[in-house]
Amino acid sequence: MSASAPSLAPRRPGPWALRTDRLDPLSAASARPVTVTFALAMVTLAGLDTIVKATQVTSVSWLIVTMVALVSAMALLIDRTRVDRPAWSRGSAVLFHLTLVAMMVASALSTAGANASVRDDWAPLVVGFALFCLTPYRSARELAVWTVVHTVVAGALGVAQAGSATTLLPAPLFAISGGVAVLIIGAAAVAYAKSMNTSILRWEQRAWARAVAVVGEARHGVARSVRQREISRVGRDALPVLARVAENDAVTTADRDEAAERAASIRCTLVEAAGRSWVRELADDLIERRPELAVAMTVADADDLARSATLEQRTLIRAIVGAAMDAPGTRAVHLAITASPRHSGPSVRIEVRGVEPPGVAREALRPLIGVARGLARHCAVVEVHDALVIEFAYGH
Repeated sequence: MSASAPSLAPRRPGPWALRTDRLDPLSAASARPVTVTFALAMVTLAGLDTIVKATQVTSVSWLIVTMVALVSAMALLIDRTRVDRPAWSRGSAVLFHLTLVAMMVASALSTAGANASVRDDWAPLVVGFALFCLTPYRSARELAVWTVVHTVVAGALGVAQAGSATTLLPAPLFAISGGVAVLIIGAAAVAYAKSMNTSILRWEQRAWARAVAVVGEARHGVARSVRQREISRVGRDALPVLARVAENDAVTTADRDEAAERAASIRCTLVEAAGRSWVRELADDLIERRPELAVAMTVADADDLARSATLEQRTLIRAIVGAAMDAPGTRAVHLAITASPRHSGPSVRIEVRGVEPPGVAREALRPLIGVARGLARHCAVVEVHDALVIEFAYGH
């Protein structure tokens, strides 16, 4: 029973390397309003603090650069945390952090020679809260690295501004004053991200252990039911020939020919059933469950890649295909699974054609498309002529 766990449970990295939006997309989506609120609050904080300390501004040009960098960083944060956007890429995250670094440097240059109190600067505080806003979207390890980077930058800027401070203190103390806000809030963000991931992973492990136990208990009954169904089908095909032979009390050439034909048919049926791909089984099951929809469904998975996918991945495929069949006006659905040349997991392509414009199906599938963007490494949705095409790839 324990051997079945790896085939069911998805493979996860540790809590340090895992991103919460990959592990639990719903929790990341629920954090979106808080992220937007913090982003707007940080812009407001910077504006109010600049107005209050207007006498310390020595360079309006650098102040403008500071505000542009701040607004750009917050706009990127709000945009990349949208539910309908693909997962936040590493390159975009690096750009976000570099923008924060540029904002701190420009802020220091805008008050060069007139910054009376380094510990009251708003820029390190904004960076700290920005790190905390990233907890659902970046790994704890990445947050730890950038916390160190931003703390070092803020500390160096604090030392550089020591000459204009009203209080004479040793230079190392100015480094502490400059970077303490980033360090404290960033460390809290790292601890929170790791704690959340650890908690979710423990819950998931218990859930999968229970699922494996249930599957183990039900496996024998399911196998017995399948065997009984196949035996019943064979019996229905062979019974007329056997009844006729028993009635005539003789075996004729015609009986032998018919028996050979029935045996070949039964053999082909059993071989086909044994060699059916998972996508073919999915199509047959969905069509059998929805005969009133009259949706034509075609599938392609020559290597049966879906069979080796995790249960989580197959569940998402089934949910999208089922919802596509239920979408208003759908007349045909095509599912293709191929090996992805760029990722280690399978690549999925779903085409939905109907009597309605593709936008109707897109609107009906919008929630599941958002889930795919949260769970898959790559996800693209396009409208081609009269079809809605959904493509996504696993492998993270």
